[in-house]
Amino acid sequence: MKRRIPLNKLFLFVVFACTALSVDAQLSKNIQEVWPSLDMYYRFNPKLRLYGTMAGTRKESSYAEGAVGVFVDYFTFPFTTLIRRGHAEALPGKFLWLRAGYQYSATPQSTADPFKESMFVAEGNSRFYLPFDILMSVKNRFDFRFSEGDMKGRYRPRISLDKDLQTDFLFFTLSGLLEYYANFGNGSVNRFRSQLGMEIKVTKKINYEFFWSHQFANQPEIPTVDAFGMTLKFYLHKKQKDSTAR
Repeated sequence: MKRRIPLNKLFLFVVFACTALSVDAQLSKNIQEVWPSLDMYYRFNPKLRLYGTMAGTRKESSYAEGAVGVFVDYFTFPFTTLIRRGHAEALPGKFLWLRAGYQYSATPQSTADPFKESMFVAEGNSRFYLPFDILMSVKNRFDFRFSEGDMKGRYRPRISLDKDLQTDFLFFTLSGLLEYYANFGNGSVNRFRSQLGMEIKVTKKINYEFFWSHQFANQPEIPTVDAFGMTLKFYLHKKQKDSTAR
């Protein structure tokens, strides 16, 4: 028998939908950017995963920036029983996971202020379940950015909340996050942003996420930015050999 969505979950969905519509009414008048991206995950075993991403920033009918990155995820410390049913990326019982990798970003040469940047990333993520099966994730990320011979450091703390919901025909996750960009030695370019989104399970190995992101102004360097993003995610894994096979 298929599980129907409980009334409490339906209520949470209605509240989120009303909030999203209210936000949309405000942001639709001032959309400045679109962030399309493609993510691919390849799981070697329950502890090790490879993650690759390609992303762009579309502004005023042209691409303002593109990025490609490769990262390694390591899952450890099964401190709590954390099983996300219905998730292609689920790694049961993993309370803490670490990520390290490299990302290259660049703008077209035709832009007014072109740039190229290499960035090395190190981050640690921890996850907790709150009441009503709401998953809270706390991320601490450090970016080491190299451009034109200069190195700049940045710290990016982030708190996110995820809520899984399910109907007879659809499995999806509502999410929200707050993230701060703290640049070492140059607070004038620090940024703070919020985000609301939804991720839909398309097939066993494919998810589709879309979200609204709002960046708050930090004048005079950082303007207000409203953006709509969409990400297509592929989850692959290495087939494990049957140890009982002869």
